[in-house]
Amino acid sequence: MNVRMPSVRHPHSFYDVFGVVAAAVATMALILTVRYGSVIRIEMAAFMAIVFLWAGWAIERILAESEERSKRRRQRPPWNQ
Repeated sequence: MNVRMPSVRHPHSFYDVFGVVAAAVATMALILTVRYGSVIRIEMAAFMAIVFLWAGWAIERILAESEERSKRRRQRPPWNQ
């Protein structure tokens, strides 16, 4: 069984998005458990905003690639499949 790490630059599935967001939330929870101050809270809020913007971009990219594959599949004649 071949297991790959979630891809940040080239996400291919929603598992990539879920893996990255889950790792970011776990990292944020760990950092806030160890250190808790106003500066750290601001940094973590900015970090999570960046992660959720990335997640939106990644989902949009995955859906666009899926749509392209679907269009290519429809353009092929049935006898070539």
